[in-house]
Amino acid sequence: MQLPLQPRLMDYRGADPKKQRKVAEHNAMAQRVADHLNTLIANDPAPMQQYLWHGIARDLGLTTDKVESAVMYGGHNGITIGVTDEGRRAVARYKK
Repeated sequence: MQLPLQPRLMDYRGADPKKQRKVAEHNAMAQRVADHLNTLIANDPAPMQQYLWHGIARDLGLTTDKVESAVMYGGHNGITIGVTDEGRRAVARYKK
């Protein structure tokens, strides 16, 4: 998996304003989740990192289902990430 993590975005090209709003809300939430995960990754020096969806959901005030739907990679309960030196450089802009 490549760092920084990218959100799982939805696409809708139709004219229905309700569906457009729903997709825009999902995409904004997905970007928030990806940014939060990338920040956690950047600020943890461990080469192997694990994040559970319920922890991310609690941090951001979301449901675990929404968090899981926002991330491209991971399993049912969370995501495990091996961070290489190249990955560290890729998430450096998220470091606090």
